[in-house]
Amino acid sequence: MRGLGFRQLPLLLLAFVAAVEVDARFVVEKNSLMVTSPTALRGRRDSAIGNFGIPQYGGSMAGAVVYPKGNSDACDAFGGGSKEQLFRTKPGALPSFLLIDRGHCLFAKKVWNAQNAGASAVLVVDDKDEPLITMDLPREDDEAAKYIQNITIPSALIDKKFGEQLKKAVKDGEMVNVNLDWREAVPHPDDRVEYELWTNSNDECGPKCDMLMHF
Repeated sequence: MRGLGFRQLPLLLLAFVAAVEVDARFVVEKNSLMVTSPTALRGRRDSAIGNFGIPQYGGSMAGAVVYPKGNSDACDAFGGGSKEQLFRTKPGALPSFLLIDRGHCLFAKKVWNAQNAGASAVLVVDDKDEPLITMDLPREDDEAAKYIQNITIPSALIDKKFGEQLKKAVKDGEMVNVNLDWREAVPHPDDRVEYELWTNSNDECGPKCDMLMHF
C-alpha cells in the first residue's frame, strides 16, 4: 500500500475538522416550569437553568410571580440601594419569583439585585424569539466577581412569548403561581444517572489532570 501523498493530507484534515464540528454540541441545561395559575396559562414550559446560583437539583420550588413596576431589567439595585427587601416572602405566602427583562446588563447582576431585594428565584424573559440559551457567567469581569460567588438563589431564562404572557397576567392583577422543577435536569436514561466530565489536552496541567484522566 502506497503512503498518502502530500496533496491528500489537506483533504483528510478538512474531513476530520468537519467530523468534529458535526459531532460537537452545546447542551443547554433545562428545567421544567409548571404554571398552576391562572387557568389560561396552566401547563408545563421549558426554561434554561442559569450557570450560577444554586439550582435545587432533584427538587422543586413553588412561588408567586412578581413583575416590578420599575427597574424591570433589574440592572439597578431595587429600593435605591437601601436594605429594604421589596420582594421578601411574606408570612404564609408563596416565595416571590421575580420576573425581569433581559438586556442592558449581565445576567448575574440582575439575579444579584433581585436576591438583595428578597426574591427567592428569578425568571428572565428573553428579549428575542430564539431557542433557549444558558445564562452564563461573564468572563474576566472584576465587578461581577465580587458578587457571583454570593448568589444563592436559582434563576432561569424563559422564552419571549411565554414571558410576555406572564407579564400581562401580572399586570392584569391575576395571581400567577408557578413551580420550578429540577428533578429532570440531571439526565438519567434507563434509571442511570449520567455525568459529563470536561477536561482539556494541556500536557502541563499536572497531577490533577492525570488523576481526572484515570477517573
